[in-house]
Amino acid sequence: MAVDMHASLRLAAPAADSAEPFYRVRAKLPYVRLNDPAVRVMNDFAREAPRTIDAALRLDDALDEMFRCAARAMLVTRGQQVVGLTTTDDLRGECITHSDYNAWRDDLCVADVMIGVDDIPAIDWETLLDSKVSDLVEIFQGSGVICLVVIQSESSAIERIRGLIHRSRLDIQLGACVEGWVGGALLR
Repeated sequence: MAVDMHASLRLAAPAADSAEPFYRVRAKLPYVRLNDPAVRVMNDFAREAPRTIDAALRLDDALDEMFRCAARAMLVTRGQQVVGLTTTDDLRGECITHSDYNAWRDDLCVADVMIGVDDIPAIDWETLLDSKVSDLVEIFQGSGVICLVVIQSESSAIERIRGLIHRSRLDIQLGACVEGWVGGALLR
């Protein structure tokens, strides 16, 4: 299910009638079951504008932006190019164990703590179309990642980011709907 990502990765163009990424009203997410199609838990960039953040932004400014947008993960861009992915954990330094982190935190920008484009956890669009929600549960439980980027190949040389799947959204959509689903883990 892994996808080879390239430094020339671009975002899929949203539909002309899609809302601004930071001002849209959040609709209540529909519940899903384990045997539902996996695409039902994806933020589809063909229908809504992706949330992005500039690679040069300072960490505190980036955190402010993410909280303002109510986002836990955002694609990182430099110009129109996607260069990585960052999460609130990355920006807070929760993944950094260096003892002097707080001393040099003010000097860091998003590019210093993001997941680079070649290391972003990803799934191919065609694979996702053939997958069920239960497949995503297994991926998230087995890998420990908090989101997956959905890559759609337009040709042998062009790949675009079609969407993003957040573990937290999956947790919300599965919610109380699945017996044995507790705190993001499926009890067997």
